[in-house]
Amino acid sequence: MAERAMNTGNFSHMFGPLNFPTCNSSKCKSQFIELDDRPQDTRCLLCEETYLLPNNQQEMLTHIFTQHRLVIGDVEKIASLKSYIHYWRVKLSEAPLTQFCTSLLMDCTPDGKPSKNEPYFLLSDCVAEDKTVRFEIQQAKLEWVLAQQDKERADTSFKRGCMFCRTEFSGSRNSYLQHLSRKHNLQLGRPENLVFVDELLDMLQNNVEKLICFYCEGVFKDRNTLKEHMRKKLHKTLNPADKKYDKFYVINYLEPDRNSQQKQNCVDDSEDPTGFTSGSEDGENAWSDWDEESVDVVCLFCPYNNRDFANILSHMISKHQFNFEEVTKDCDFYQRVKIVNFVRRQIHIQKKCVFCDEAANDLGEHMSQLRHCKLPARRVWDQPEYYFPTYENDSFLYNLEVSGGDNQDSDTDNLSAEMSNL
Repeated sequence: MAERAMNTGNFSHMFGPLNFPTCNSSKCKSQFIELDDRPQDTRCLLCEETYLLPNNQQEMLTHIFTQHRLVIGDVEKIASLKSYIHYWRVKLSEAPLTQFCTSLLMDCTPDGKPSKNEPYFLLSDCVAEDKTVRFEIQQAKLEWVLAQQDKERADTSFKRGCMFCRTEFSGSRNSYLQHLSRKHNLQLGRPENLVFVDELLDMLQNNVEKLICFYCEGVFKDRNTLKEHMRKKLHKTLNPADKKYDKFYVINYLEPDRNSQQKQNCVDDSEDPTGFTSGSEDGENAWSDWDEESVDVVCLFCPYNNRDFANILSHMISKHQFNFEEVTKDCDFYQRVKIVNFVRRQIHIQKKCVFCDEAANDLGEHMSQLRHCKLPARRVWDQPEYYFPTYENDSFLYNLEVSGGDNQDSDTDNLSAEMSNL
């Protein structure tokens, strides 16, 4: 049961300084304080209790509900809770809650005890002034973020060493971001969508130094183990379900509802997408991939499968006269990937012989009798289309290793060039 109380007075007078049409840029930004995310002591909008926002946001909201019976609707959509609280603290010092809030009657007290007709209040964008306040705070924060982004783009004093190879960069941040993408395949998104770049790089640098995966936050034994994990699991990117990264993308300020809608379909918080728990107490298992459920590796030429990759390699030699390691000894990592994907697609999608490209009723028998379990000319399989796996869960690919002599920077350059031509 609920009844709604609305102010019927002079609305333009109620709003005062929130009418922005004729104000200049600097005045607009001054209407709201504490737009940034730095922790700041903030007083309750109805009393003198103080909370550190945004760190202790939930404690403040609990206090507001239990002590003042007030609920703030859709808090996660407010661009700056500090600014919002400050605004309404001033307004509510001048008028009662009923003038701005929806009134509710419920059958329990704030601590959950049954009680008839207990009064509560809802401060939400159902009320016109609150809706406008939220919009203006969002616009003010967007202005502030874009100004910060312009400042970063114009700044030429940037200086930083690469977190992976220690190459030194100076001048613009963009050159460093391009280096991370092209040389190390670290996908952070389009540079023009990034803001607070230094803070983001500091977070990633800290992860590298602490041997923490960017995506799943698993902790590893050493840099090589971490690097191989991120390469095999395709974890050289940020987890879109991790809200701590939202602040670094301008799109989230342009479309404040975007994340909350999209991330409902992301990985459940209760599930670990990596298959292991980063906080495990199992010693070395806490950083290792090896506590995952093993996935069988399937032969390139027949349905035979085995959990041991070495057994698969031996099987292909004895059964199909195909020595994968010998055939690929002069190939770089990405060429090995192409070979696997070419063979898979040729046999399972095209239904044709790997070597002669002929179709056959019994493809396995054809390739065995004619000894066609071998690769055709390089120009056939060394094509950019074979970067993409035929089977998403092809564990044969997970077991490919980068040889010590591979020039990984050169490989990545070639990959980027070929992909851009697709």
